[in-house]
Amino acid sequence: MDTTTILDGNNTAPHSNGTSKVDQIQEIIRWITFAVGLPGIGLSIYLMGMQAKNGKAAPVYLISLLASDIFNILGRPKASAEDTKNTSMPSMDISSLIFYFGIISNIVFMVCVAQERYLLVTCPQYNAFCMKFKQSSMISLAVWAAPFAILFLAYQGYFVLFSIALLIPLPLLVFFFLDSFRVIWCTKQLAPVPNRNKILGMQMAILSNYSMLYLPFVLNTLLKALSLSSYVYYLGLVADLLLYLGPLVDPFLSILLTNGIGDILKAFPCCSRTNTEENMEIVNTDTVETVSGMLTML
Repeated sequence: MDTTTILDGNNTAPHSNGTSKVDQIQEIIRWITFAVGLPGIGLSIYLMGMQAKNGKAAPVYLISLLASDIFNILGRPKASAEDTKNTSMPSMDISSLIFYFGIISNIVFMVCVAQERYLLVTCPQYNAFCMKFKQSSMISLAVWAAPFAILFLAYQGYFVLFSIALLIPLPLLVFFFLDSFRVIWCTKQLAPVPNRNKILGMQMAILSNYSMLYLPFVLNTLLKALSLSSYVYYLGLVADLLLYLGPLVDPFLSILLTNGIGDILKAFPCCSRTNTEENMEIVNTDTVETVSGMLTML
């Protein structure tokens, strides 16, 4: 069986109604993600790059996650729903490989970000001693090998193993979220966890992102590998469309790693210069008032 036949969300069932509408929706989503998602990803990468200069570990993994969205946007296959209605499918070309590599990389780095947030809650000393900027960068580079290995399974036709590998993050993400919730709200700690709501919000956002956007694709691939594609035709159509929405959602994750709009504005030189000038004016005003008060007392 052709590799693209398994991986592509559309199935070969003889459903001709609505295929043209699906193609139109796919084309619209492609243009929206290119026009809106790509600038948003670039802005988020720049913002996380400024955060990473402070030695934080999570932005390094999130930068890699956002970079995988670029593969998603630039490497999308051109197969249409009408083409997939027939049994003849296009071969796994370089565009399809880039697209699915971006999808797999996105899932892998979701686990990395969620794990870092989890260890920040359960093992604070881990964040202080182990997750230095250089170390997290080296780990991030090493993690890029995992998507190649997982994609190689699909390229060789091991679709059941491929699907199982992409299902492993689900229990991990659920465990990270539930155990972090337990540590933060159900146990007594000597020192409160800073930004605990943002930590839980990040893990919940990642779990929701995986469950709603990527899990349908994984289940559809597994069912097709088990020769149950006739029962999941519409699941395949929905899964194919949901994969395109990832680049529109991921940039919002960067907001959960900042301290609000003020922290975001500080990343831009123009706003940072304005804040610096305002602080200097406040200092000068306080100095003048102090000197005037001393002269009045004399």
